[in-house]
Amino acid sequence: MAAIMVVDDDPTTRAMLALHFRASGHAAVTAARGNLAVEMVRRARPDLVLIDIVMPGLNGIETLRALRPLLPDAGFIVMSGTCDRRLAEQALELGALDYVSKPLDLHYLDRIVQLHVATSR
Repeated sequence: MAAIMVVDDDPTTRAMLALHFRASGHAAVTAARGNLAVEMVRRARPDLVLIDIVMPGLNGIETLRALRPLLPDAGFIVMSGTCDRRLAEQALELGALDYVSKPLDLHYLDRIVQLHVATSR
């Protein structure tokens, strides 16, 4: 079981991912904005963070930059509704495990979660 944080300004995506991960036996918390995620990690210590790229306030790259030093052992997955090679490369250079496009493939996300949990323990 992993503790997963979903950071996305879209309430439907947040709810769907949280429900999916909880149904899979994981603990899931959500944040509607990057700055809220930064505040939350002071209390919640997720093993894995999924971050949307396009959000008001801190965007996904800025959120990843802010969270990475606070959660050095966590895995990060960046999500986007657009395929932007430059953003994908930037996210991976900042330490993201993967850059996935929406609509999300839940089976693929499950495999990333399982791999991260297996390799981080």
